[in-house]
Amino acid sequence: MIRCKSFVLIAMLTASPLAASGYIPDGNLNFAPLPEGVQISGYTGRGARGTWCAAADYAVNQLAARRSQKLYVSEPRARGFGRSIAVGFTLNPANLNPSNVFIVGGSLTRRGSAMTISHALTFCPDVNLPIR
Repeated sequence: MIRCKSFVLIAMLTASPLAASGYIPDGNLNFAPLPEGVQISGYTGRGARGTWCAAADYAVNQLAARRSQKLYVSEPRARGFGRSIAVGFTLNPANLNPSNVFIVGGSLTRRGSAMTISHALTFCPDVNLPIR
C-alpha cells in the first residue's frame, strides 16, 4: 500500500509542471497566456499560416473558444531584423481596429488583423502542434 501511495505522489509531482503550463510547446513554439488570448513566439516552418493555426488551436483547446469566433492580432510581430518574433492574439476586439485577413503573409504585423478560428484551423493539416 505504501508503495502504491509513493508511486501516486511521484506521478503527481512530476506531472504538476506540465499541468501548470497548460499548453506544451513543440520545441519550435512558445505559448504565453494573455488575457483572453495567447502570445506565440517561435517558428512553425509554415510562416504566418502556421502561427494562425497554432493560435486557433490554442483558442479552441485552452480558451474553449467556438470555431465561429474571430481571432485578432493584439500584439503584432515587430518588423525588422533582430526584432521580436512574438505575436499576440486575442478573442476580444476591444481597443482594436479589426480588419479581415485577405493575404495571410503580412497579417501578423498588423494590429487588428482578424480571422475566424475555423478559417485559421484550415491551415493546420501541415503543421505539427503540441497536442496533435
